[in-house]
Amino acid sequence: MTDLPLWEYRVIHINLESGNPPDPPSAEAASERLRGALSPEFIASEFPEFYGAPPPPRHPAGQLQFFLNLLGAEGWEMVEASQVGPLLMFFFKRRRQPA
Repeated sequence: MTDLPLWEYRVIHINLESGNPPDPPSAEAASERLRGALSPEFIASEFPEFYGAPPPPRHPAGQLQFFLNLLGAEGWEMVEASQVGPLLMFFFKRRRQPA
């Protein structure tokens, strides 16, 4: 008897509706959500990767390529891309490791 491969799946979606992109993270807004418990300056200095100067915008194709390469490095293989309403769905699979 042969052992059949076991698979795990991952589904990622991208919203295709036009509209404004979300605002970048703001240390001031984070401080307000914390009711001033931490100052915007403290938040920005402790979490520069989130509240530092935003990186220059990249073309959406470059962003998607970067993201797909991250998943590929984790062993995910894209098996299909389909549009469902305003969503572009990406379907990935990888061989599941035995427990």
